Amino acid sequence: MIILGLFLFRTWWIWLILFLLIYYSSQSVMRIPIKDRMPRDLLQLKKLVARFSGRLIPWKKEEIEILSLNKMDEQVKRKRDFTSTGAFASIYQEPIFSYGYKLYGTRERTGVLYAQTEGNELFYYIYPNEVDVQVNGVALGKIIEGKLYGTDGRMLANFLENRMEYYTAIIINNKDAGHILQKNQYNNDVNPRALDLVDNELNLDESVIFLAMAIWKIVNDNVK
Repeated sequence: MIILGLFLFRTWWIWLILFLLIYYSSQSVMRIPIKDRMPRDLLQLKKLVARFSGRLIPWKKEEIEILSLNKMDEQVKRKRDFTSTGAFASIYQEPIFSYGYKLYGTRERTGVLYAQTEGNELFYYIYPNEVDVQVNGVALGKIIEGKLYGTDGRMLANFLENRMEYYTAIIINNKDAGHILQKNQYNNDVNPRALDLVDNELNLDESVIFLAMAIWKIVNDNVK
């Protein structure tokens, strides 16, 4: 017993140092500024949804009009931060776009969203008063109060809600580009379609804007 006591007495400071090192290293991770965490977390989310790569069906008019609000293979973690990964599927349970969504446990709403379609990657940096949007590594603009502003400050698109008919229109260049079914408005459909009346004459720039606005609205409204 005496020998054991001497051993513990001599080694207690080693355990104390190890404890302090672990504690302060964890605290330093938590103190990383959110802006510095965002790029790293987006890459982590990309890895988490890589399981859908190669399985996504094309983001084209015929396919996106069978996009549903149903999620597949959803995985959720609720600790200090909220993280959800999965894919939104067609009415035939085929993944159309995958997403990784992370909200930080802060008073003001901040987070990141990564989304991928067959041919596009979208990065959303979520701040309390705006959302910065990048498509395929190129800055598209900022979503502020339901309006998308380009990098030159010009308004590119906006959401227009119709409370009577339970849809939200995406307006691009003063024209209705398509409708998104509003949250929880399933019209008694078992497999509700997320998009309707998508304009088949959108040019390339308008198609990218529609993509970014539609994915943001669908994920932000339907992932908790």
